[in-house]
Amino acid sequence: MSNPLKQLCYRCSHRAHLQTKRRSLKSPQWHPHELLRPFSATSLRLANDEDPQSLPSRASPALSSSNARETVRPITYAKPSAPMREETRRLLAVLTPEGHAEYDALPPRLRRAAEQEYALQEREDSREPSSAEKEEDDRAAAEFDKLFPADQVPKPRNDGFFAMGEENEDVGPDDEVEDDDISTKAHGELEQHREMREYARLGAWEMPLLANLARPFEPPTAARPLRFRYTTYLGEQHPAARKVVVEFTPSDIPGLTEQQTAKLIKLCGPRYNPSTEIVRMSAENFETQAQNKRYLGDTIASLIAETKDPSADTFEDVPFDFRHHKSKPKLKFPEEWLLTEERKVELEAKRRTRENKEAQRVVAGQIADGIRAIEEGRRIKVESVEAPIMAQARIPIPKGKMGKGSMVKQTF
Repeated sequence: MSNPLKQLCYRCSHRAHLQTKRRSLKSPQWHPHELLRPFSATSLRLANDEDPQSLPSRASPALSSSNARETVRPITYAKPSAPMREETRRLLAVLTPEGHAEYDALPPRLRRAAEQEYALQEREDSREPSSAEKEEDDRAAAEFDKLFPADQVPKPRNDGFFAMGEENEDVGPDDEVEDDDISTKAHGELEQHREMREYARLGAWEMPLLANLARPFEPPTAARPLRFRYTTYLGEQHPAARKVVVEFTPSDIPGLTEQQTAKLIKLCGPRYNPSTEIVRMSAENFETQAQNKRYLGDTIASLIAETKDPSADTFEDVPFDFRHHKSKPKLKFPEEWLLTEERKVELEAKRRTRENKEAQRVVAGQIADGIRAIEEGRRIKVESVEAPIMAQARIPIPKGKMGKGSMVKQTF
């Protein structure tokens, strides 16, 4: 028989457990002789008993306050009455085929004990609880609700194979494996196709909208002498993306005299290129481009403030030191090698004179023609080679059978 409590929820099953336990202890239908292990196959007489008709009381302390022995009547097997047959019929109606086999294997005494226990349990289940029992059930349910609120009742975990033994409660059961899925490589190809289509949609629908943000190029004016250069890797993270480079010409800084410009060049040191007259500085000490740009701006501002400070040293007695700069010579094409119109006419006349002399030598036979010499050396007199073959072909073949030797001689 399946237990109906398994079909209830956690809270309802606990209530039913308390109710069943309390009824089993308070019901007046339970008697000491019903607790003598009716399903046991052992002898009713114990080893230390002198009287075979007596057994120590096995009643529960809750039902009997004394430990005295109780007399047990001997078991007799009488003809089953109508109530007994009805109890047997109801018990057999709920048994499964396996239960029928076990029931048939029991001796008559144990069969009757099983029927009585099932009838007693059936009467207990059908009995309406009293008002005191209902109040006790409500009190127990209230205590249970207080200890375990409805929103805090622990849910049974359905751990899968990969979550077995994990303490994390968020881990759920394993995913069901289905054979209709594609392979991992196919998923990668599909993801790449999705990415290509995403960029195609961006190029078709969003890239044209950038034309609304386009502004015409305006060359920098004298008020903006600093030129910053940034490096980007098209959205990818790279250590070199935070580097910022600034270039400026000291003579373009407004408000500087020649003496102050020379002092600024001396303060910049090896960052000044005398060939291009440009100061180049870079910074990548900070994590973002904005921080590095701000650092360069503050550095240039401090250099200009030091240059304009009237109380500071002007470094007029310090000469320029450009040893850090290695100038590279620039090679120029010689002007004598340039093709002028007179030079073109002169070269064309020399070319024609050389071609005329070559033609005259060919006509006079002073120059050997290699192709002609090869053809003459390989020339074959066809008449001298074909004459013997044609003469042999004109000889008539004799009639009759020819021997193998004759046939061999005729073949050529």
